[in-house]
Amino acid sequence: MSMNMRKKAGLLAVVAMLTLSISAGAADNPNNLMITADSLSYDGTSGKADAVGNVVITQADKTMTGASGWYNVKTREADLNGGVSMIGTDMAMAASSVHSFNDNQFQAKGNVHLQRQNRQIYGDTVDYNTATEYGLVTGNARLIADGTTLTGNTVEGWMKEIRAVANGNVTFDSPARNASGSADHATYTQTPNQDDGVVLLTGNAKAVQNGNVINAPELKVTLSDNSAETMGGRSTLIIVPR
Repeated sequence: MSMNMRKKAGLLAVVAMLTLSISAGAADNPNNLMITADSLSYDGTSGKADAVGNVVITQADKTMTGASGWYNVKTREADLNGGVSMIGTDMAMAASSVHSFNDNQFQAKGNVHLQRQNRQIYGDTVDYNTATEYGLVTGNARLIADGTTLTGNTVEGWMKEIRAVANGNVTFDSPARNASGSADHATYTQTPNQDDGVVLLTGNAKAVQNGNVINAPELKVTLSDNSAETMGGRSTLIIVPR
């Protein structure tokens, strides 16, 4: 057997071992995992496979690509670096690096952009669970849902129910309703597929609608009817003549 043939056979054996380990012997298991790369090595003792060069990891409906990475068949952890992208049936993501802790939980770092349907998450670091659709964004956090943008130092998002909590240097912006605001903290809630978004601003709260400005310790902004309500404490309303 030639050297090239032995090399190809070795790579195929590694991929086969990985697939069999993940699928527990079921060839038609949709959760089978496959890794392809320019270079692959596998340690049977630790269960770790190292991949370098044009790495592609596929499992079920998800495909991840990157420059280099590794996967451990025993711990079900994976790590990808270098222009990472992940594409699923209803989700897409780009980041500098991604570490997956199991089939559903991952942490992405470096200019992260995660999109699911019409909802998007941006940030320096994103921890996300694809099963619960809960995400924690840290650093330059930004959440966009149905045309409303919420930013802060950190943003927690529950994508299934369209609920988000932002902390630190918070802003929100809804261009379609000509409404914006800022506060120390904010909570955004909305019923899926309904135009009933509500923003609760707490701490140095400010809301601007159609040029009019209201300041209060706490504000409730209802986007559907462009209304703002103070929730306690001394408030100031500035009305711009038309």
